[in-house]
Amino acid sequence: QAASTTATAAAAAALVMWGFFAVGLVVMACAIGWLLRRYAAPSVPYIVLATTAYAWAVSMSIVLITPIDVWAALKHQPERGIGILWRVTYWSTQVLTWLALPFFQVYADAGDFTVGGRCLTSLKENGLLYGLAGAAGAVGLLVIVVYERTLALSDLPALGMALSNTFGLSAGILLMGYGLVEIPREMWKSDPGHLLKWCAHRAGRFAEDVLRTTNELESVVTIIVANDKQMPRRDPLRPYMAAISTAAEQESPVKPSSVVASGYDMDTLAADDLEYNYDKAGLAALRRRLAAAIHDFKGAHAQYEEVIRQALDQEAIIKCRQLGVYEPPGLAAGEAGWRGYAARALWRWRCVGQPIGRKVMAALLVCFSGCVVWSEATIFTGGHPDLSPFSRAIRGSLGSEWGLQLLVMMPLAYICICTYFALFRINAFNYNKLLPRTTTGAALMQNGSLMARFAAPTCWNLLHMVNMDGVIDGQGGTTVFTQVRPAAAQIGV
Repeated sequence: QAASTTATAAAAAALVMWGFFAVGLVVMACAIGWLLRRYAAPSVPYIVLATTAYAWAVSMSIVLITPIDVWAALKHQPERGIGILWRVTYWSTQVLTWLALPFFQVYADAGDFTVGGRCLTSLKENGLLYGLAGAAGAVGLLVIVVYERTLALSDLPALGMALSNTFGLSAGILLMGYGLVEIPREMWKSDPGHLLKWCAHRAGRFAEDVLRTTNELESVVTIIVANDKQMPRRDPLRPYMAAISTAAEQESPVKPSSVVASGYDMDTLAADDLEYNYDKAGLAALRRRLAAAIHDFKGAHAQYEEVIRQALDQEAIIKCRQLGVYEPPGLAAGEAGWRGYAARALWRWRCVGQPIGRKVMAALLVCFSGCVVWSEATIFTGGHPDLSPFSRAIRGSLGSEWGLQLLVMMPLAYICICTYFALFRINAFNYNKLLPRTTTGAALMQNGSLMARFAAPTCWNLLHMVNMDGVIDGQGGTTVFTQVRPAAAQIGV
């Protein structure tokens, strides 16, 4: 009977644990759907959306798997499903980071006219990148071998894993550090007058981007018109040139027909601009340049329109606060019904409550960031003594399963938000910049690749912070992640 009672309790605990995981999956799916809806351009193929969604899902899933892993380890109730989840998540992030996403993002960005041509371009560009990285690694390895004469060939895999781990942890901590400071700082900006000035500053910067991208798109369309006119009708490359002209007419906000109607001066074009039609590779480069110009044009306009809307909202808020009348703009005066009451309550919150709420939240986030920094700084103690506030809180809540999992999830989610916030802010030549409703498939997959790259290091960092990166108690308990990760040491983190 005692054994039956124990088995029933274990089954109930497992049910609660997986219920926590299921609820988290629903929230994660909603978050991914919102991100794709907000940032992805309408022209992005569904296969790209699905690949990006999967990359984001396996990256975010560590926030759900780690809490149940820690709970099972502390309770000494091993779950086979946790090991399966970790292996799928870990190896998915590695394959996505190093193979799948780099290939598909160059494929989506290439301007070639056939599937084989795009695949070849992707293989060439990725091969060049990995070749340069491999050459740099070989030089570094040679230097290490020269200075460390006792280094044997059998030590090279461990050395490679250590270097990879060092990079992942170091870069992840740097990104996290940016988010730990910037997120509370952004939240503190709550005064409507200050926000209006910030919107005006950004509007001026985005206006310059609009002008620059408009000039580039007009130049590209003019080049297309000039090359199209210059190419003979019986030229073997004529079908490819026609495909570019048709794409420009259908997809570009600046139409070739309008350029022809308004007249264009070929003397303003450089000599290189008229050499795209010499071969198929040149036309592919022109097609790729057209796609980039269209994306930059739409992205710059989307950013400018968004910041203008934000500025108008802030002006309306300032006016309402000055007059003391909190009537939302666009709502008919005296409109009754639940919609009218809800709109007025929401607008009053934005005018009065939101500035205060943002400052309170900023103060709480500062405290949370301080706890994260303190936990990072005390990792060297190894838990003897245990100076991590997160570790002490987790170990003190063993009686509450959901409470323990929430206490693991909160710092891990905050660390992930800080790290990914920094990744979303990275604008490497605008290649992976996320723009509202205009982000290309290549940029989406680049961000998915970066998120997958730092998923495992973020989890490893959290386990160090809460002193659970090895044996977690006197009974030899360990998390499944620490058991799975050495098995994947061939790639490392």
